[in-house]
Amino acid sequence: MDFDRSEETARARRSLRSALRGRRDPAPIAGQRRRSAPHVGDVHTRKVLDLTIRLAEVMLSSGSGTADIVATAQDVAQAYQLADCVVDITFSVIIVSALPTSDSPPLTIVRSVRHRATDYTRLAELDKLVRRITSGGVSVDQAHAAMDVLSERPHPYPRWLATAGWAGFALGIAMLLGGTWLICVLAAVTSAVIDRVGRYLNRVGTPFFFQHAAGAAIATLVAVAAYRFAGQNPTALVATGIVVLLSGMTLVGSVQDALTGYMVTAVGRLGDALFLTAGIVVGIVAGLQIATLAGIQIELHIDATQSIIVPSGPLRIGVAVFGAALAGVCLTLASYAPLRSVVTAGIAAGAAQAVLIGLGHAQFGVVFATGIASVGVGLLATLISIRRQAPALVIATAGITPMLPGLAVFRSVFYFAVDERFLDGIAQLLSAVAIALAIGSGVVMGELLGSPLRYRAGRIGDLVRIEGPPGLRRAVGRVVRLQPAEHPPVSAAAAPRAQSVALEPETVAEDDTGAESPREDPANADDAGAPGPGPQPGA
Repeated sequence: MDFDRSEETARARRSLRSALRGRRDPAPIAGQRRRSAPHVGDVHTRKVLDLTIRLAEVMLSSGSGTADIVATAQDVAQAYQLADCVVDITFSVIIVSALPTSDSPPLTIVRSVRHRATDYTRLAELDKLVRRITSGGVSVDQAHAAMDVLSERPHPYPRWLATAGWAGFALGIAMLLGGTWLICVLAAVTSAVIDRVGRYLNRVGTPFFFQHAAGAAIATLVAVAAYRFAGQNPTALVATGIVVLLSGMTLVGSVQDALTGYMVTAVGRLGDALFLTAGIVVGIVAGLQIATLAGIQIELHIDATQSIIVPSGPLRIGVAVFGAALAGVCLTLASYAPLRSVVTAGIAAGAAQAVLIGLGHAQFGVVFATGIASVGVGLLATLISIRRQAPALVIATAGITPMLPGLAVFRSVFYFAVDERFLDGIAQLLSAVAIALAIGSGVVMGELLGSPLRYRAGRIGDLVRIEGPPGLRRAVGRVVRLQPAEHPPVSAAAAPRAQSVALEPETVAEDDTGAESPREDPANADDAGAPGPGPQPGA
């Protein structure tokens, strides 16, 4: 009786296994132990970890997304045959670690990034250095020497040119908002003053909150003076100052971090942006209170439901699009971007504004229209970065900045502090938040749509893509993992290991179900389940 039951149970199990045939997912990587790894030496490992954390620091200080930094750092470590490199970033703290193996202890380096300075030329040079490393033949010492030159080199343009860039940026935003010639001139001069005051306050160690509050107060007081003595509407002037102050915030980076799974860093960046926005609000309120104490009563006759200005007529539309393009061009100069990025940044900003105006005339909602325009910016930035083999962050930032909700922020503060129309103020505030989220998520969606073109997409990808070694990664979408083009023997001499090896995209094979799966290298079969930190950038 028992024997019959056992036979029936065995037959049932065999039938069940036959019915459930097919490709199965691998075991989860959590908790797996590294059984073996090529021994590269502790000195070499320390040099590679120090190199990866230095380039991660440059990327983080420039506003790059966390997933991009992690993927790039791991590419560099893998090029130097350090496959088990873990990179973790929590807002301003970078941790790189080489995991322990059976014959080597763990090594960990931690660095805190306290100073943020936007220099897109430095970011472009870092991209070229990473391409040199991942193409092979660059020793660790040579890479460190290149990093020394890159990190110690001053900004490519003099300070007066950066100030002129911010003045031109404000001029373009004022034209975009429909300001008069006097408002445009005052906006440019005010922005230059705000930049110089901000540099002085930064030099004496003033927190960024008070720097933004001072800048917003200056813009508000100049707008009040223009209203009192020249009869000019202060809305465009204050909104321009707000956009200038908002332009330095890492909105896209925080949204990308949230969408790619780095929630702690995303919340930290978003909290930083909200806190600095609160400083702008404090500055505006202070300026309006000073105007009230001086006996100046400001009256704004505006539509409380309007969050952006949609110009009508060919001339006004042309001026608005030209103003957006001018703002994009000047922002790249103020951010020390390479000159080759200036024209493309202007085209991206002008095209985004043209799309936004067109959708506005087609009676689409402001949030939807802003999101669609931002998707176009993200896609265009991805295509340009693939074609030029340059970071996409420059074009994306310049394209979305003219769409920042400076007008909605000022109107919400005015309704709260002056008119005491709280419902209208809440409506404008919610509109500003929705526009900001639409901008950030739209850019990431555009990059997601363009990400397949980096390594595949058939003839279209071949038309856009220029073959070459990978540089700074854009870890949005299904990012292809990289592997060494050549696998050096384990018994090789220690000297060649000091040089990087070339990386190439992982080969992909079709299984019997039609799904794509990476082909494993038999030499690295023991390390096939090596995990990375957080979400896998190459997953």
